[in-house]
Amino acid sequence: MFALPINAEERPQGLMWNRSGLPATLPLLIKTSADADYFLNLKDVGSDQVVFAAYVRGGEFFQVLVPPGQFVLVFASGEEWQGEARLFGVTTHMFTLDQPLRFRATMSQRRGHMIDLTKSSGTTISDLVKCQRLALDPESLRAGKGQFDPLLRDPSGAPEAWPEMPAPRYDVETWTCL
Repeated sequence: MFALPINAEERPQGLMWNRSGLPATLPLLIKTSADADYFLNLKDVGSDQVVFAAYVRGGEFFQVLVPPGQFVLVFASGEEWQGEARLFGVTTHMFTLDQPLRFRATMSQRRGHMIDLTKSSGTTISDLVKCQRLALDPESLRAGKGQFDPLLRDPSGAPEAWPEMPAPRYDVETWTCL
């Protein structure tokens, strides 16, 4: 293992913070080369506030869930992480994607994006749509044990069994839409 330079900090990985007030549920995939790491900020288009931060280790597959909204993506890249205040020091390279990206969900889809930063010809942005549906778990419908309700009585005065109604359970099935 290599020793860290004097001013360097240990490299974080993944989500650093979410200050949007919303749950992070929408997909963002980023493809990078191994020559640099990236610090990503999502700046909300409406408020112009940075609401989300993540650290992407160069060359590793990176996927993070982000909150819904429309964001400007601002990247800082470099080789020696020195913390959020100094980023990658004097060698920090800053860049912003040309267009804001919209992350949203519908009843059956979660819409995000895939960003490829590996091409020398420029950044490639693709839509990434995850379809989802609820699938009934048939085992959840099996009849349960009866419970006795003291208010229900048959003519002889004995309590009648009150059947327990099974509560259906659903699993969420998710796949990448074509």
